[in-house]
Amino acid sequence: MNRSEATVNPDQALLQRFLAHPHTPLAIDSTPLAIALRAQFLSRDDNGIRIGFKPGREFLQGNNAVQGGIVATMLDFAAAFATFAVLPAGRTAATASMAISFQSAVRAVPLVATGMVERAGRRLIFARAQLASADDGMLLASANVVMSVLDAAPAAGGGDRT
Repeated sequence: MNRSEATVNPDQALLQRFLAHPHTPLAIDSTPLAIALRAQFLSRDDNGIRIGFKPGREFLQGNNAVQGGIVATMLDFAAAFATFAVLPAGRTAATASMAISFQSAVRAVPLVATGMVERAGRRLIFARAQLASADDGMLLASANVVMSVLDAAPAAGGGDRT
């Protein structure tokens, strides 16, 4: 299989649509979790890619804070999309490791996650992500992320036939 025969990751396909107009918000509807978090691309520039989230009550724990795993998910989305933006055709990526620092409780209010690639190699990409309140910009959580670069999955019916 050559890279032109690979299946396009739906997240990467959506990102390419956004990058054609990087200052026009676009709903992220490529996965059920992104839809549930009401995620949307907001902008991309030299400082990274920004994604808005509006988590609902279904993501709250007992003290009305967004559950930590969901905070990690929002940070992971930001790092992943920043990574996808620098990948060549026929390549995709998966999170290999992520270290998270929580600075404050995250409430179910509009949030903005920013993902940035710090260093990109052939096999690993080092990224970071920050999650802040959309209203006042207060930093709520941050993550250092290592993404493993992979060949995209073969297209349906494609691949080696022996």
